[in-house]
Amino acid sequence: MAMKRNEAVGSSSSSPSKKTSNNAKQQSSPPPQLPFSVPKMSTGNNGNKLPICIVDNGGWTVKFGLLPPTTTTTIPTMSSMYNATARPPHQLTVLSGDEITLHMKNLGQLSWKYSMERGMICDGETQLRVWNRVLENVGVIPKPSGGAGFLGTISSTATRRGKQPSATATAAKPRNICSSNDCTFLLLEPPFAPSVISEGVDCILFRELGLGRVARLLGPCMAAIQYTSFCQSMPTMTYPPNDDASPSSLLSPPSSESSLWVNDNTNCCCVVDSGYSFTHIVPTHQSGTAIINAIRRLDIGGKVLTNLLKEYVTYRQWNMMDEYHIVNDVKEQLCFVTDQFDIEMTKARNIRKGMRWYDREYLLPDFVHTFRGSVRLPEPLQRKRELEEMEKMQLELERGDKERERRELAEEARELQDEANEAVETDKNGATGRRDTNGSKTIKADNVKSKKPAKKQKNRRSRKVGSSNADVTEDDGDGDIIMEDINSDTDSEDETDQQRLHRLKAMRDAERKRREQESLERQALAMSVERFAIPEVLFRPSDIGLDCGGIVEAIVESISACPSTVRAAMYHNILLVGGNAKIPGFYARVEKELRKLAPSNYEVRVFLPDDPVSYAWEGAKQFAQRPGFQEKFSIDRASWETLKKAGKNQHEIWGNKTMTS
Repeated sequence: MAMKRNEAVGSSSSSPSKKTSNNAKQQSSPPPQLPFSVPKMSTGNNGNKLPICIVDNGGWTVKFGLLPPTTTTTIPTMSSMYNATARPPHQLTVLSGDEITLHMKNLGQLSWKYSMERGMICDGETQLRVWNRVLENVGVIPKPSGGAGFLGTISSTATRRGKQPSATATAAKPRNICSSNDCTFLLLEPPFAPSVISEGVDCILFRELGLGRVARLLGPCMAAIQYTSFCQSMPTMTYPPNDDASPSSLLSPPSSESSLWVNDNTNCCCVVDSGYSFTHIVPTHQSGTAIINAIRRLDIGGKVLTNLLKEYVTYRQWNMMDEYHIVNDVKEQLCFVTDQFDIEMTKARNIRKGMRWYDREYLLPDFVHTFRGSVRLPEPLQRKRELEEMEKMQLELERGDKERERRELAEEARELQDEANEAVETDKNGATGRRDTNGSKTIKADNVKSKKPAKKQKNRRSRKVGSSNADVTEDDGDGDIIMEDINSDTDSEDETDQQRLHRLKAMRDAERKRREQESLERQALAMSVERFAIPEVLFRPSDIGLDCGGIVEAIVESISACPSTVRAAMYHNILLVGGNAKIPGFYARVEKELRKLAPSNYEVRVFLPDDPVSYAWEGAKQFAQRPGFQEKFSIDRASWETLKKAGKNQHEIWGNKTMTS
């Protein structure tokens, strides 16, 4: 036993020498060249010179980007990837984030694991893999503080087995590389995260990823900062602007009839964050500080809508329970919000399916030639629209014929009048012409008269062009039109209206045959009232049995909980962000219903940015560039370890580092 203990001690004592030799080899290799200099991490006021990795951690996707030090002029850009891991069938390979879309086309055959449930991080292993992939994409090498870390253990185990732990080896490696010890991690998270989850997130960031500094802020607060900066940069603006409005008209003095988007100098904003897992209403004041007691949460998001649509489609048409991503794409391409839900549902009872104006068909991808579905009109609605177009074209053709006849009659009347005037002039000059020995006057009059039949003959030839060209086409008896002299599918200068009409009919028949052949080869989902009935749950959760109000009621309740001095400013600055804000009609519905519920003496304004998904990330990028950001809102790893050893809880650690009141 003593011999074994000595051998064990000897082996353990020899391991540090091996590590030191490996470290010496690593130190001898030259460091990679960086486009910007990364200083060593310190506890002084030098923290604002570190690169900042900004991460907006959503339930569906994670938005990220690297903000270089303030000494550089590089403009950071935002990227996104799935906030999940996936495993291909019959394989042990785990794909994380963007590796899923890089290596797989058919996402329905993968086994998915999401890191978040109901907006909270519940799977630390999955979240660690995704964040590790984020750091790799921005050029940051994770160096765990406690050794190899969880991912290092998995990698070493897979290496001993002779297997590749993940597919990162085939992905393109970033050019800019720095250590996680010299990087600040800015995490945007939803409000009211439980302390247990918050503590686990700190352990992942500081210990597993080895980050030097960490800042954790609310995503809606960052969106409010971006909004207030937008109002300050655009002091007078009409919203929404007209398409034909000139830049000078946008900066002109306001009119009493237009809705002006001006900076009211209140720095208040009510952020409506409707994302994948939830909908939060966060009132903010003082340029981004959240009012905690006025925050409201609605447990309805994009995930609920997709699952609801998946059940409807499975019950009525195809079994789509395992095709979550296809159904989600159907929702993103076809769903919209209507402000006349009851009226549209009443009309739908009296109109045959396939003939309603909102009916569409979603062609399912076959993952051989197509990897994403496409949208088309149903066959009955397509024929109806084609007939309407043909009738409209026929009316235009008849109107053109009448206008042409009117011009021809006017031209003939003008010619007759000219002939009469010339005849009178000829009679006046007749005596003088007869007295002329050479007869020049008589010849001149005869020449004038001889020009008229040629001109009339030319007009008669122009009238016969349409009838002669119309005889070029003939019907073969089965309704198919044979085009003999028309060799082009586009309009030409010599083509008459009748020829154009026949050509369009032939193109319509060819398109119909192509669609029939395509419908036989590809399966399609028929979407009708589901297009606007699914998003209606956001405004009427009682339709699916939830005992709560909709988004508009939650906004009114949240603003009512604010101090009375800022309520008018909150109604005046409603900001819509999140993926659900991109649904067509969402903005108009919120504004219309909010005007009904808001007090009559308050002005209601709703703002929808161009990209509601990245709006919070853009605000975080702007906020992180402020002087002294890292000292005021971030914690370095050494301070965090000291506070944890002292027994401080999460509120005591992060209480003065968050923008809440």
